[in-house]
Amino acid sequence: MTIHEPELTTRGGPALVSVDGRTYPLESVRLTARAEGGLALSRLTQRFANPYDQTLEVVYTLPLPADGAVLGYTIRIGERVLRGIVEPRERAAAAFRQALAQGRGAGLLEQDRDDTFRQRLGNLPPATPVEVEIEVLQRLATLAATDALGLEWEYRFPTVVGVRYQGAPDRVPDAGRLDVDRDEAGGIPTRLAIDVTVAGRTPASTRISSPSHSILCEAGPEGARVRFGEGERLDRDLVLRWPAAADGLEAGMVLGGGLAGDDGRYGLVTVTPPAVPRATFARDLTVLIDASGSMSGEPLACAKQVVQELLRGLDPQDRFELLVFSNQVSRLGRAMTPATPDALRRAQRALAELTAGGGTEMAGAISEALGCLRHDAQRQIVLVTDGQIGFEREVVAGIMNGLPDGCRVHAVGIGSAPNRSLTAAVARAGRGVELLVNDPVSAREGARRLGAATARPVITDVAIEGTALLRPATTRLRDVFAGQPLVAAVELRGHGGALELHGRLAGSAERWTWRIAVPEAGGASAATPATPLPIGALFGREAIADLELTLAASASNAEAIDAEIEALGLRHRITSRRTSLVAIAEEPTVDPSAPTRRQRIAAELPAGVSAQGSGLLGGGGETLMLASAAGPSSPNARRGAVRDPAARSFCARSAPGGRAAAGRFAMPPSGCSTSSRPRAARSRSGRRGSGPPRTISWVCSPASARRSSAWRWWFGTRSKPCPRARRASGGRRCSAAWSAMPSGYVTWSSRSRARRRHRRSSRSVPTRPTPNWKRR
Repeated sequence: MTIHEPELTTRGGPALVSVDGRTYPLESVRLTARAEGGLALSRLTQRFANPYDQTLEVVYTLPLPADGAVLGYTIRIGERVLRGIVEPRERAAAAFRQALAQGRGAGLLEQDRDDTFRQRLGNLPPATPVEVEIEVLQRLATLAATDALGLEWEYRFPTVVGVRYQGAPDRVPDAGRLDVDRDEAGGIPTRLAIDVTVAGRTPASTRISSPSHSILCEAGPEGARVRFGEGERLDRDLVLRWPAAADGLEAGMVLGGGLAGDDGRYGLVTVTPPAVPRATFARDLTVLIDASGSMSGEPLACAKQVVQELLRGLDPQDRFELLVFSNQVSRLGRAMTPATPDALRRAQRALAELTAGGGTEMAGAISEALGCLRHDAQRQIVLVTDGQIGFEREVVAGIMNGLPDGCRVHAVGIGSAPNRSLTAAVARAGRGVELLVNDPVSAREGARRLGAATARPVITDVAIEGTALLRPATTRLRDVFAGQPLVAAVELRGHGGALELHGRLAGSAERWTWRIAVPEAGGASAATPATPLPIGALFGREAIADLELTLAASASNAEAIDAEIEALGLRHRITSRRTSLVAIAEEPTVDPSAPTRRQRIAAELPAGVSAQGSGLLGGGGETLMLASAAGPSSPNARRGAVRDPAARSFCARSAPGGRAAAGRFAMPPSGCSTSSRPRAARSRSGRRGSGPPRTISWVCSPASARRSSAWRWWFGTRSKPCPRARRASGGRRCSAAWSAMPSGYVTWSSRSRARRRHRRSSRSVPTRPTPNWKRR
């Protein structure tokens, strides 16, 4: 018998819900980590409690590092300890269901995206504490050095999944698993505590900074120790940065093994860039800016800051273009144009007027950007986005299948919780750099680092060979950029030998080669130190990510690739899309015939993200969007009307690149009933609209109706506007109808009711032959 918790169950998509802290099963979250030598081992501890009298089953969608390998999964139910084992996905799910039917406590951890996991805990007895520990091994990111900023390590751990745009129904097969209900009033009581140790020869603790949180640093016996003053909300990524020691990034290799059962030999190769060559290419820079609804507010401000800094770093011989996308793609200004002072000023002005709204149709923007380039120029494409989509594979496929020679794609993740399943995959597919920024300050710094790293590639077309190499984790090594080392995972032969990296010095035909001697198994040297950490797990994680790119590019051999992904997951004992971790108690923990309550846990809304812009409609707000048939390059590609609940009105606004829209359309007060229905309509000239018109109507009081009639909607052609707004007799029912006229234009007008001041204004926008109003 199962009792569902209605307010925390997904209802056909994500929604804002009310969370009562007394019945929220997740009590606390603690993160402990140790960072050393470019690696970090983290342990995430979640404490659950069953506040009900019935047996509880919990479903919780949580984020984990996109490039991290999950090493362990342990559940403690009272005095019982359950150890997780890696199984094929279907077998793990079947074992979990069987354990629930037998009354045994169980846990299941499944990967839906690289950074999005679904955890199910079943048969949790009442009044019994439950602790879940998840161990993750990850590489530290390196932030490129500039003239003003030195090379830095970055440790990042996510705490909340973003609100993803899924597109049309059935476009994303697992959309229901990705949709997570959000708390509407900040009522989630769970707080995060951290204890991170930065070990080894590290700078003073005072030089450790965080763009995401307020931290406390103190010196400890093993290095610098970082904590929070008090618990923090689970609404943003934890980010820590500290300067990299000069000897921590010298060229070399760290040797290591795998987890228990994996007898392989692995290495992490680090290559520092040589001196920047004198010969360089001119650049053709294309910047793709995400202006969808989820970018409203602070995320769009960060994106603008990134783009502004990139434009400031251009040289006169460079060319640039700005493409903006939401539901459609439009060009912000002219096509690829030289970076003259006048062109840069025009671009800055257009960028300042950019607003956000609509969906996130990113695949079309990628196709638009992957065009031709000058034979004497390098093409750099920078995608600036929060990445909150569910169809990441479509975007990656576009890059894999359409990336020209000499073109690189870089990804800038925006906001407090960017979707690294997209940004990391885009950078890998485009052989570029991934950069993540949290706020306008870090956006400026990050853009400078990105400009320094990408303006002058040092080594291109990098490949790994040698007698010691068994196989590399990926064949798509990115370029070696100025001020930023290259790190690659490899599997080595037991007898040792030589390992060689070679490439081409950018701007010349000169070849570059780097060699290192690999000792036999069990040996080590100053250039090849050994680590007890299971590097094999990181190798497996990177190899699986490489296979996912291949699968995105071509689905013709999907079964074979899935089988290879599953084999890698089982060999390296890590989670993947085809392997899961399952932990099951040996003895029953509850009566299997007793009633069971199943609860899906709501999550925080990521910090700085607009609930309305993301499609989470709270407080009666709603968004109506008008789709346009204009081409991707049209400045009027999209217009929309957005309801402002506080002002009780519709505000007309333009899409990125469009002319400024004007007008406010009064809407019913909260509590009025609304409905929409088809309605036939004719223009004043007698011509029918080319599509079925629509009517939105509401019922309200006479006073409200009089206020609503202060604004009139007019629909028709540019030359012959056709008024369709009216108020029924008695003033109790108001309605407005619209219809696409043969000219393909919709015109609206506003009229003041004041007798002494009579004003009238109108705007025209192109539309599709059939109006397409969508509610988000």
